Amino acid sequence: MSDATNDPNQVQAEYWTNEGGPSWVRNERRYERMLQPFDDALIGALHPRDGDRILEIGCGFGVTAIALAANGATVHGVDIAPPMIDRARERAEGSAEQITFAVADAQEVDLGGPYDTAVSRFGVMFFADPVRAFANIASSVRPDGNLAFVCWQSLDRNPWLGLPIEVLQSFTGAPSVPASIAPGAPNPVAFADPVHTEEILHRSGWTGISFEPVEPLLVIGGDDGIEGAVQLALNGSSMKALLQGDDGSLRARVVDALTERLAEFVTDDTVLM
Repeated sequence: MSDATNDPNQVQAEYWTNEGGPSWVRNERRYERMLQPFDDALIGALHPRDGDRILEIGCGFGVTAIALAANGATVHGVDIAPPMIDRARERAEGSAEQITFAVADAQEVDLGGPYDTAVSRFGVMFFADPVRAFANIASSVRPDGNLAFVCWQSLDRNPWLGLPIEVLQSFTGAPSVPASIAPGAPNPVAFADPVHTEEILHRSGWTGISFEPVEPLLVIGGDDGIEGAVQLALNGSSMKALLQGDDGSLRARVVDALTERLAEFVTDDTVLM
């Protein structure tokens, strides 16, 4: 027998249902503005056409699915977090013929199909068994179909993620690479190493693999400037893990220090990183 709480996929499901998903929905406006350049890059690379059938993995609150449908595609989006799917359905109301959503673990369930393409914007880095997950995704795509996803590069290429952790570590002396963002583990930078990522994709049956860096300036915190950027940083899963058990005093010091550091990135009251 096994304890469900020790199942990494179950842990992810519980986190995104109870904490991560609601947090993303609360910060929807900030995340949408921050991640818009990646939607533009993803859709530009795909060139979706009328009639294309697309599966979106980790669809969040539906932004990418709606954009794909606006280009003529029929989209089925899945996400492990019910709060995300609820919000996605609200946003896509009136587009039921073109867009459907379902709460589903893309590693484990039959995803339907066959689809022409599977896509994801930062929704594939948290699988407990990524080889199994990508093989399952492949089984839902036509033999000559495609997979396209956006994932984060390393912390040093993403100061919006690395800087808050650096600030926190200056107070705690924590390891330079916390367990919550260790390479290869389910976390935002799990696929930062293209060699590791290519191996996973090959083992799961994908071929013709290539990588293209996308490195735009990101608006962090939306229209709320430094305050919004600080709130977004503290809402991240890695920072929450590192602050677990804090009585509030460490968080307060981190907020002050992070506010000071983020001032270096402000242009016209907007944090750009």
